[in-house]
Amino acid sequence: MNKNGRVYWITGLKASGKTTIGTALYYELSKKHDNVLILDGDILKQFVGDAFGYPNNERLARARRYAQLCKILVDQGIIVVICTIAMFHEIREWNRKHIKGYIEIFLNTPIDLIAKRDKSKLYSYEEMEDNYRRAERPIYPDLVLQNDGKKSILEMVREIMKITPKAEDDFARDQSYWNRYYVQSPRSLKNPSNFAVSIVHELTQGKHLLELGCGNGRDSLFFMESGLYVTGIDVSDEAIRQLQDLVGYSDKAMFFCDDFVKCRAVFQRKYDYIYSRFTLHAITDEQEDELLRNIKEAMFVDSKFYIEARTIHDDLYGKGEEVSADAYVYDGHFRRFIDPQQLTKKFMKLGYKIVYAKEARGFSVTKESNPILLRIIAAI
Repeated sequence: MNKNGRVYWITGLKASGKTTIGTALYYELSKKHDNVLILDGDILKQFVGDAFGYPNNERLARARRYAQLCKILVDQGIIVVICTIAMFHEIREWNRKHIKGYIEIFLNTPIDLIAKRDKSKLYSYEEMEDNYRRAERPIYPDLVLQNDGKKSILEMVREIMKITPKAEDDFARDQSYWNRYYVQSPRSLKNPSNFAVSIVHELTQGKHLLELGCGNGRDSLFFMESGLYVTGIDVSDEAIRQLQDLVGYSDKAMFFCDDFVKCRAVFQRKYDYIYSRFTLHAITDEQEDELLRNIKEAMFVDSKFYIEARTIHDDLYGKGEEVSADAYVYDGHFRRFIDPQQLTKKFMKLGYKIVYAKEARGFSVTKESNPILLRIIAAI
């Protein structure tokens, strides 16, 4: 299951050839993928309507709206080809920071050729030269195409299609690992976790709970049997298949394979309880920031967010290959160990309230281990 969307951000001055190349790229991509969308010209105008004019600040606001639309689409696995002038460093920096699978193509077209192609004749040659000089050209595009007629459209499209994004989506990073695990050990752990058992008395029957990273569903099924309506999300399509075979699509529990950081279809509604056990350390620090923002939007004023996670004081900390700050690949999969103080600061900055927080051993004791874990209950 490939959830990786992608954005081909084709930028250049007016009449530089964006639509021509973007349309050709759209049709070439559509030969291999059935999830390709093009945004250009009239389509984008329909999206923003008459909300923005042409002063520079309104052009910037319009470009920001385009960028946000691209993120919404790519988060749902869509391949987007967008053809836009949007000559703003601010927008391109936002794209690189927030859109995984972002590819930036700059069409560097000579001013004489632009003037010849421009059928609108809205600007004099002198005005076009001025725009040409003042434009905030991309500083670090993934590809610069000299669109001067020396290469065919198809040649340029093939150059674009060779590019891989500098930042791919992290959604499927450990998917193969967990699929193998659940194939080899179906329903190996059936009893609920100590964390689930410790909080269930606080949860009201008939309320709705969202579990992030539900795995084989042992806690989700426990909550369902305790009278809650449950939605579970996990990266492993094998685990979700097993759960769907077990419970189907019932009014009591639904399970979906998706990226719990940005599963917009799930976050469209609100939940009484959000539950995350051993899942925060499965995502990057950047993903954590996005998740906390999304979760807040999916909470009622009296909702609770329950978290249990490994911390930087865990016995496994430092083992394996270090891949980023406090993050290691060990025993075949990724773990990022949580700094309790930093996580608390994030919560406070985003407007959450910390109802309970404790870091200690004794939360999840087995014959093999007694790890140091962090438990947090947050509200808004």
